Amino acid sequence: MQLARRISQLLFLLFFLVLFFLAAYPYETGINVDLFLRSSPLIAIATFLATREIVASLLIGLTLLVISIFLGRYFCGWICPLGTSVDLFDRILGKLKRKDNAAVRRFRAWKFSILIIVLIAALFSLQFVWFFDPIVIMTRTMTTTIYPVTVFFIEGVLNLLLGIGIFQDSVFSVYDFLRRTILPIAPIFFQLSLIFGLIFLGLLLLNVFARRFWCRYLCPLGALFGFLSSFRLTRGIVVSDDFCIDCGKCQRSCKMDAINDDFRSYNPIECIECMTCIAVCPTDAISYQLKYRFGRERTDISKRRFLFSTAGGLLTLGLVKTAFPNKVSMGHVVRPPGSLPEADFLDRCVRCQQCVKICSSTGACLQPAWLESGWEGIWTPLVNARYGYCEYNCNLCGKVCPTGAIHDIELEQKKQLTMGTAYFDRSRCIPWYRNEDCLVCEEHCPLPDKAIKFDVREVRAQDGTQRVVKFPYVVESLCIGCGICVNKCPVEGNGGIFLTNAREQRWEEGVLLSKNNESSARIKF
Repeated sequence: MQLARRISQLLFLLFFLVLFFLAAYPYETGINVDLFLRSSPLIAIATFLATREIVASLLIGLTLLVISIFLGRYFCGWICPLGTSVDLFDRILGKLKRKDNAAVRRFRAWKFSILIIVLIAALFSLQFVWFFDPIVIMTRTMTTTIYPVTVFFIEGVLNLLLGIGIFQDSVFSVYDFLRRTILPIAPIFFQLSLIFGLIFLGLLLLNVFARRFWCRYLCPLGALFGFLSSFRLTRGIVVSDDFCIDCGKCQRSCKMDAINDDFRSYNPIECIECMTCIAVCPTDAISYQLKYRFGRERTDISKRRFLFSTAGGLLTLGLVKTAFPNKVSMGHVVRPPGSLPEADFLDRCVRCQQCVKICSSTGACLQPAWLESGWEGIWTPLVNARYGYCEYNCNLCGKVCPTGAIHDIELEQKKQLTMGTAYFDRSRCIPWYRNEDCLVCEEHCPLPDKAIKFDVREVRAQDGTQRVVKFPYVVESLCIGCGICVNKCPVEGNGGIFLTNAREQRWEEGVLLSKNNESSARIKF
């Protein structure tokens, strides 16, 4: 059984990686690359509480939650890619001497406190699930840290081998295969990648204090599965009094400290069904039986801790909701095409960076936000037009969003959608401040009827000569805010043209809400 579990872990981790790499252009719509994100019941419940709506694509997570009533925390031990990563890192640590289980056992209630805080905050439309959900953590870290670093080293090794003549033909073949499968079309960089990488590394290093420290004491998804496991209808691990010799090997080998001190019973709330105890038992006294049981295990959270956790969630809610808004930076926050109105977008977005990953294979305009849209919008995707642009013939970000924060709109609809509006900075634009022609922005505008036009004038140059200069300007009614003009502007630093969210359109109930100063209009499709 333990071998079967390890095979299951590796297969699901491999499946997770395959889905991750499939989230690239050209995207096959028949494959749900966000399947793991959809399978998280914590995302499903938090999204429901925040939006008061049942998101059909997330119902698979609730199905897995119901199964835990019969199989306990099977997801943690057999499926979860983050749990598998923690186990692999634990094998790297080897036989590291850790504190006694009793010394850290009091931390068990932390994960329930975190779960309560996440759900209380979601009830009042403040999402925290993005910080604690293990599937989100894994997807975000893969996108912003592990994937770019892996690409950097692969390309570095290939470039090194290319310098060796006898390897050139083979290296070109390998490079061609990797370019068609996992390598991006251009180098990729993400802001906050160092922060995400350090968070993930810190999570793994917690294993120094106890095996599966994250899973035992912090993971709210594990707490949710554990809470349902307290109502478990099957027995699971069974110890025979006739064969047990009280050697304690089962307890010492348990990754979750789920076996009680009498060596005869265990805590189903903590057990992840790893079967290690069965494998190490010298007398075969332990077996796994799916027999009916009656009763309920008590969770490790007291009424006092529950009240403190609730109060903590409400306090955090108040602090974030009343944070000072930076209206200057928020005016430049441009969301992906098809995004819901901002309040609904923040309720649904779980900051998984799935849209950022697939965008990196086309225009590469999406980046995780820092504080551009305030504390409530931290780590949400936004357009960084100086780094990339929204590809005119791409609508893939909405196809991989697991919660519907970005609506899956048709390509022809997307081409008509206004994400924002570009404006020229005449103190930086080459024609405006140097009286010299520059046609780059107009040349790259993808619209059939260019949104950038020219005002042709005869002017006196700095050397005193007369010349004809084309002065560019933006036709606001045509601009869709794709940002390619900002991206291609040759002026270094702050470009001669910049992007704002003026006139942006958001998706709501089959219509696009158009914002234009104080007025708004509904544009039906």
